[in-house]
Amino acid sequence: MSLSSKTALPVILMGLLLSLAAYLIQTKVIFPAFTDLEVHYAKDNIDRAIRRLESQREIIDFTVYDWSAWDDTYRFVEDRNVDYIESNLHPETFLNFRFDVALFMDNSGDAVWARVYDFGPESEIHDHTDQYLGDILPSAFAHAQTIDVDEDIDDQTVSGVMVVEDTPILFSVRPVVRSDGSGDARGYVLFGQFLDEEVVEKFSEHIVLDFEIEPVEPPYEDLQPGDYSINNISGDLLSVSKIYSIEGSPSLRASANMARSITRLGSETTVYGIAFFVLLCIAFVLMLLWLFHNVVVRPIQHLKDDIASLSGTMDYSMRASVSSNDEIGALSKEFNAMLTLIESNNSQLLGLNTKLASEHEKVLTMQNELQSANAELKKLSEKDALTGLANRFALEKKLEQDWSLLSRTHLPLSVMIIDIDYFKAYNDLYGHQAGDACLKRVAELLQKAAKRTTDMVARFGGEEFLIVLPGTPASEALEIAEALRTSINQAGIEHGGSPVEPFVTLSIGLSTAVPSPGSTAEDLIRTADKALYSVKKDGRNQFRFEPMYTPA
Repeated sequence: MSLSSKTALPVILMGLLLSLAAYLIQTKVIFPAFTDLEVHYAKDNIDRAIRRLESQREIIDFTVYDWSAWDDTYRFVEDRNVDYIESNLHPETFLNFRFDVALFMDNSGDAVWARVYDFGPESEIHDHTDQYLGDILPSAFAHAQTIDVDEDIDDQTVSGVMVVEDTPILFSVRPVVRSDGSGDARGYVLFGQFLDEEVVEKFSEHIVLDFEIEPVEPPYEDLQPGDYSINNISGDLLSVSKIYSIEGSPSLRASANMARSITRLGSETTVYGIAFFVLLCIAFVLMLLWLFHNVVVRPIQHLKDDIASLSGTMDYSMRASVSSNDEIGALSKEFNAMLTLIESNNSQLLGLNTKLASEHEKVLTMQNELQSANAELKKLSEKDALTGLANRFALEKKLEQDWSLLSRTHLPLSVMIIDIDYFKAYNDLYGHQAGDACLKRVAELLQKAAKRTTDMVARFGGEEFLIVLPGTPASEALEIAEALRTSINQAGIEHGGSPVEPFVTLSIGLSTAVPSPGSTAEDLIRTADKALYSVKKDGRNQFRFEPMYTPA
């Protein structure tokens, strides 16, 4: 066996072993890590869909709580007065909330007042009460009967999903009680929303994820809340689903299909990694060959000089000049062929690196665009579409933050609830478009009253607004209320249907408290609402302050 054969075989074997090791590391360690990452990404995305459904359920439950713990509702369920219906139960109210089902029941399960709407894309309102009420009412009363009246008033609620004509309805129901929680319940209030394709599509737009839902049918023994179901549809598509449980009961299955971009990237990375390690192995083999010839074959000075020159310049276009027909010449030829291969692979690697850098730049650009879109979406989700003021969602966050902060600093928190006097008469006289313009004008004047950056003006519902004034004592709040009432009167917005003045006027209820563990922001709002009720009772176009009772 020639000297070349004796030295080449162990070197080649070593290169193969190193290449095999690189292949095993890439396929058994690195590529499975990309697969795990893709699974975690799929779970995170379907969790966002579940959180969006839960957020909508909380909005419905909060609105039901607001309506059910109201003295006017308590009286309405008892005497079924028409004034309550005319003042509160017009279709536009539920259009603003996007609630399709509104049901007021007495304790016997009979409907005191019920409507089932279909809101079209252009704010069209279609009444489907006769079509759906017969199916909804028995199921709603059955759910209401499961409420434990011995629990705290805040916990007397049942939420869930009922299915009507193959369409799930997300609902919440609470007993009707007085504002202070006293007395026996007089009935129940239920609000719900059809989770049809249009609604789910809007939810998908909110969270930037296309997902679908379907009702969960019994039996539930094999359904574990929180479990994920992940299936590979194809090499390019992944299916993920999760059970959405409400109060421990499986209700909906949310599912989505996602592109397997992470595993594709992992596959490409694995290929590039193996190629890189192979190149390293080749370089290592060359180094050993160079070392062997430099130490053992000292007489081959010319070949050694060529190799040394190549090692110093790293110019793979150079070639060894030995051209003898013996083993040294054959070795020189093999060495030159190897240089040709390295030069070719190096050019390919540079091209791949350039392409990879370009793709990385595209990914960074897309990430920046996604962050900007998410920021804009968050901003839009906290604004009232008509007036541009903060909506109920933003208001709740503001009250929670201010209450927590001021409870530590022991500074006062003032709120004022503002109602446009006889706004229904305004709409009846001038039309809803003029009513919307009036709401926008009043909103502009209210916004000017919020002098500090910490103050917030929000649309509380319909023609009601709420101003949050953190760190503002009662005396300053009263001054702001007087200035606000004066500015509205001076604006002179014509109102021919008002018995108070020939222009738009406001009724304002105020309350102030220093937040403490024994009270809540809801208590403060209810106190201000009580003051507003007193103003309305005494003739309107005025304001009144009601101190909040704070337990010792």
